[in-house]
Amino acid sequence: MSTSALGLLASAYDDDDDAPPLKSTPMPMVVNATPTVIEDKAQSQQLALLGQVKEDTKHGQNVMHSNPEYETLWAPQEGPSLDPLEQRAAGIRSKNHFNGHVQTFNPASDFAFEEQYHTFNSFGFAENPTTSGCSSGQDATRGPQLASAPGIVGDVEKWAEAQGGSVFSLKKPLESKMEEHRKRLRLDENHELIPHTEPELTAEKKAEIEAKNKAEKRRYQGREEPAEKSAMEERSVFHGGSMTDYQGRSWVLPPTDVKENEHECFIPKRWIHTWSGHTKGVAAIAWFPGNGHLLLSAGMDTKVKIWDVFNTRKCMQTYMGHAAAVRDINFSNDGRRFLTCSYDRYLKLWDTETGSCISAFTNRKLPYCVKFNPDEDKQHVFLAGCSNKHIVQYDTNTGKVEQVYDQHLGAVNTITFCEENKRFATTADDKKMLIWEYGIPVPIKHIADPTLHSMPAVTKTANDKWMLCQNLDNQITVYGAQDRFKLNRKKVFKGHVIAGYACKPGISPDGNFIMSGDSDGRLWFWDWKSCKVFRKLKCHDQVCIQALWHPVEASRVATCSWDGTIKYWD
Repeated sequence: MSTSALGLLASAYDDDDDAPPLKSTPMPMVVNATPTVIEDKAQSQQLALLGQVKEDTKHGQNVMHSNPEYETLWAPQEGPSLDPLEQRAAGIRSKNHFNGHVQTFNPASDFAFEEQYHTFNSFGFAENPTTSGCSSGQDATRGPQLASAPGIVGDVEKWAEAQGGSVFSLKKPLESKMEEHRKRLRLDENHELIPHTEPELTAEKKAEIEAKNKAEKRRYQGREEPAEKSAMEERSVFHGGSMTDYQGRSWVLPPTDVKENEHECFIPKRWIHTWSGHTKGVAAIAWFPGNGHLLLSAGMDTKVKIWDVFNTRKCMQTYMGHAAAVRDINFSNDGRRFLTCSYDRYLKLWDTETGSCISAFTNRKLPYCVKFNPDEDKQHVFLAGCSNKHIVQYDTNTGKVEQVYDQHLGAVNTITFCEENKRFATTADDKKMLIWEYGIPVPIKHIADPTLHSMPAVTKTANDKWMLCQNLDNQITVYGAQDRFKLNRKKVFKGHVIAGYACKPGISPDGNFIMSGDSDGRLWFWDWKSCKVFRKLKCHDQVCIQALWHPVEASRVATCSWDGTIKYWD
């Protein structure tokens, strides 16, 4: 156009024909290459459509109109500043994964694939499958491509050494492979064995290897020992009001008005009290030596409790220091100390008054019974029967093992001192009774018979003449506790059923009555002279494991059971 639109308008409406025509100057036009298409709608209504998502029903998709500005297009990229490895280390899960591209490879034959496969496994190189049929440049399906890949993948040096051969075409192995093989076999350049001497093992190393092999053999045979439980921290809780009375006397001292003396005993008839504090069964009970004003109980809840008998009949103190159920307890002669043995493989010596643990002993075996030496000058010595068929003698002063008695063929269940404590009798699961001289690890007498049954509980009579042995064939037999230790065939007490439980028998202080619990929770009484059943009492809901006659009160008996209670009968 030579004239602009404004020039045409000016010439059309000019009134003065004689005036010379005005010369119009051309004006530049600004052309927008990407004009914004504006429909016949308000601008605010059009802007409101931006950023909204509409459903395109014709093509089955959602459409969102957006007109970003220049600053938005060239803004820096937003997102996590960590690289993918750091994101995975920080626990950030990425939603978008770059999966790459899988190159299809079509070998000419199965043999060609097997050849390259075995060549790569043997020598570490193979032909690159991407080199065949792959070109650089633009690809309609995969976009721009890189330059052609090299023809070998893997170890190029070994490929050069093989001169392009494969595992099937090479006549001999590679020199580098032979060198690696020679070094692995410890051969010199002449392929001779390099002399090598192993250092000599020390005695500790040999013992360690032998113990390891033995443990591995036991594990393979299914006889692996359970893991040893660590010793717990010992503590005690005193439940009484004060450790001393108004005169400053200790709470463990017996009352002065009760003394032990000979008296006639009677069969109890009624229940008068129940001590309940153990959360599991009670395994054993013991009277305080002398007048029995306190009662010690061993619970399967790992706790040992001592109870008042004459006054409040409440729990005076709780001793906690075992990691498993307590099996047996035993007082010293004066009652100031007592021993406990537990299934956590520990034996512990306690102070009765303060509740502190004086010392702990273990031989890594289960102790089944424990007994102080009754001699006054040997109160620092005690014996423990263990699951490894040994009776171990400990010294509490040194904490060391003084003697080991090893002749039983099964776990030792009971230890009973006799003949003024110069000898002791032991019973075990091997159905034998052995008589030992104290301090000499050779038994002086074996009591064994094919008709005998195991005797898991033994009680000595008050006159020290007889031993009452609970047999697993549901009868109590009597052996002499002096001289020949002969079986008294005239004294057999039957009628009760213990059914495999180690119910410990009891005897009255005057020796006229024998008693024992059974598996149904009943307490049986027999007359010593006639061996006949005198009375039966239903005491507990579960097995009555032990019964003790009170040493002072004539007709009172304490019973304990696996139902967790201790009952007092009169």
